[in-house]
Amino acid sequence: MEFFERAAPGRPGCQDLSRRTKKVQRRRLDSGGRSRYEWGTTSDIMKKTAPASVEVQIGLKIRALRAERNVTLDQLAKEVKLTKGQVSKIENGKVSSPVSTLTRLAVALAVEPGYFFQSSAGQAPRASMVRKSERKVIVGRGTKLGHSYETLAYGLPFEKDFESYLMRIEDRNLQPGKNAFRHPGHELLFMLKGKMDYRHGGQVYHLEPGDSLFFDGAVEHGPTRVYQPPVEFLSIISNAKG
Repeated sequence: MEFFERAAPGRPGCQDLSRRTKKVQRRRLDSGGRSRYEWGTTSDIMKKTAPASVEVQIGLKIRALRAERNVTLDQLAKEVKLTKGQVSKIENGKVSSPVSTLTRLAVALAVEPGYFFQSSAGQAPRASMVRKSERKVIVGRGTKLGHSYETLAYGLPFEKDFESYLMRIEDRNLQPGKNAFRHPGHELLFMLKGKMDYRHGGQVYHLEPGDSLFFDGAVEHGPTRVYQPPVEFLSIISNAKG
């Protein structure tokens, strides 16, 4: 991108380069490699080319994490004791949040508070180890139904293609009508402990330790019955593409 000291057509030129209202041209290359020019004030150009503010960068990270975890704006707001409008303003970079608010958001989204301030540049490790004692319980779609979610991978310096959870259901008296979920992508369940019946579409599958079930997340699914709770299983969900 280049800036030119040229007056806009029909307007007198200005030799004071320090004035932010000076009319300048911005040159860019189109898809064919040809130069294209755009008139505007230096203030306009700086607004278009300046890096995003800290608030905007934090908001983008929060929104991306929420989307990865398939958590709605309402669910996250309730978890961190904010209104839906307040969380929306944070995600859109409209407000500067205190550390206490960012800490609650970090806990709910299973990241360290410092993650919101990390730069995408640098040579951060491309791996992350989570010890058993370091697993984090997070809010998920089934949280209000008594399902427990422990994230098995967090704090990575790059976007994941899938989410992995250790799931636990302790309520024997499931309500199949409420335990109905849909989401983009695919899901893999791997039974670790206990037994359960799991519905996908119109088919019910009986799962025991060592069994796995792979399915299309866009089709309604969910547990219909558990035997000898607690039931534990791995849930691996691919993130939606583009």
